Amino acid sequence: MMKCCCLIFFIFCTILSNGGIISGICIGTCGTKGIPCKETFGSDWTSNGKCCDDRPCCKFLKAPCVPEICPNGFTLLSDQTSSANCYSNFGHDMNWPWVIALDDCSTTAGAYMWRPNTEQEANAVKNEFKIPYGKPIWTGANDRDKDGKYTFAVENSPFSFHQRPFGADGFSSNANSKCVMIQFAWGTWWWRNQDCLLTRGYICEYSRRVCP
Repeated sequence: MMKCCCLIFFIFCTILSNGGIISGICIGTCGTKGIPCKETFGSDWTSNGKCCDDRPCCKFLKAPCVPEICPNGFTLLSDQTSSANCYSNFGHDMNWPWVIALDDCSTTAGAYMWRPNTEQEANAVKNEFKIPYGKPIWTGANDRDKDGKYTFAVENSPFSFHQRPFGADGFSSNANSKCVMIQFAWGTWWWRNQDCLLTRGYICEYSRRVCP
């Protein structure tokens, strides 16, 4: 009788260990005895008790995607089809040198000076904040190290007047013109490099984490 009970217990444990489907025993997958779950299945796995043969019961942990809200002082565009990012609702009606504008944007962790990617985005930002016709707005693009290559501050993507995402070329050969503004005038958007000490409006942008 004892041998029969042991055999039944062994079969029962084997089923639980292999399947891991009985509530209260192992909710997950049985791993390898003596080896942590992370080493067997990967960094997203954790121990969730033990299977009846002392193998670890392993559970896959995947954090739920939570849509990120905008930081204080930032807002979503009314037209989010053009961009799901957050934009500052301050600065566009003020005028500051480029460096001060950059510092102001940088006070919010993860934020940077505006990088307009599409004409639709630029139009949505203009409409959202009621930027006046012809108002110059600083972008993050600059060549302050004077190596001839323009990049966007903080997020470091390249910019070229000859390969703009949209709009018209307003390049100036002035040696002091190392910061780039954008301006809607004469029916189009103009990218212009100007002296970084000039005072212009500015928009700060924050890349928001979005769930799929």
